[in-house]
Amino acid sequence: MKWKYQLVWIVMISLWVGTVALVLPVDKPAITIQFPNRIQEVLPSVVHIMGDQWQGSGVALTEAIVVTARHVIDGTRYTITMDDGTIVKSVQAITHKDYDVGFIKVDKPVLKPAKFGSVKDCVLGQPIFIIGSPYGKINFNNITLGIISGLDRDWDATSPSGEQYGWKVAFTTDSSIHPGNSGGPVFSMDGVVRGLLVGMFSPVLNCSMPSDLFLNDIEIIKLMFAFEKYKVEETKIYSGEDDYYRGYE
Repeated sequence: MKWKYQLVWIVMISLWVGTVALVLPVDKPAITIQFPNRIQEVLPSVVHIMGDQWQGSGVALTEAIVVTARHVIDGTRYTITMDDGTIVKSVQAITHKDYDVGFIKVDKPVLKPAKFGSVKDCVLGQPIFIIGSPYGKINFNNITLGIISGLDRDWDATSPSGEQYGWKVAFTTDSSIHPGNSGGPVFSMDGVVRGLLVGMFSPVLNCSMPSDLFLNDIEIIKLMFAFEKYKVEETKIYSGEDDYYRGYE
């Protein structure tokens, strides 16, 4: 009979353990709890860019400067739309000489700067998300989720377009993107911009320019735009008549 009592105890303990397992709180994946809140934090920094020829995406580097892909920039006239619908006009644009990175200055310092960090602090398989406007403003600030699928890629050697954009230092992700996403920020899950989306082989094999390319140049970029306020004086060439009047100076 002893074994029967032991069997009863085993069954009771098993039922008790199962009940505890059912009532104990289960930790939900961090992405379920934190991800929507993170999106709300970073959305105000992402913008839609409408140019004369095409459109793209971008993110605020400072209160008055948007960083985007170089190939999005064609001229100086752009309409920048912020997440809350505010529209600002551009006054000037500059581009990186070697890489697919460009900058647009707006006429009012109303942008909300994003946080930028090095992709060197990231690892393969790390979750990321991309925000942009695939196929234009109709999909303004659309969000896709993925992982970092490759680091230190040389996409210049196999550029889908055949053009060399300085994609030789790209990193890749598998987050779904489409035309119009170009220039949009690639965020790590802590809300830090690790790069800018610039190209793709397929919707889930795309490449980005690391933020490292301009992280240390922000003050230089500000100065480049400041130069527009000043005129560059040229050496004057005097004629014989100028010599006559110079005697009276």
